[in-house]
Amino acid sequence: MTDIQDKIFDWNEVADLFGIPDQSMPREEERDRILERINALSCRYGREYVIKKITLQTTH
Repeated sequence: MTDIQDKIFDWNEVADLFGIPDQSMPREEERDRILERINALSCRYGREYVIKKITLQTTH
């Protein structure tokens, strides 16, 4: 795997992190937009940063 591949998320990981059930999945365009934003942050700051931010946002 390349360095970038080690940093990016796929949709299943994002759904697990946010606790999004299968029946309430957003449309493909919205999923792509969400993944783009999350992966941009991940490439810039790293996966751990993104996971911590998501965890803090969903617990408050």
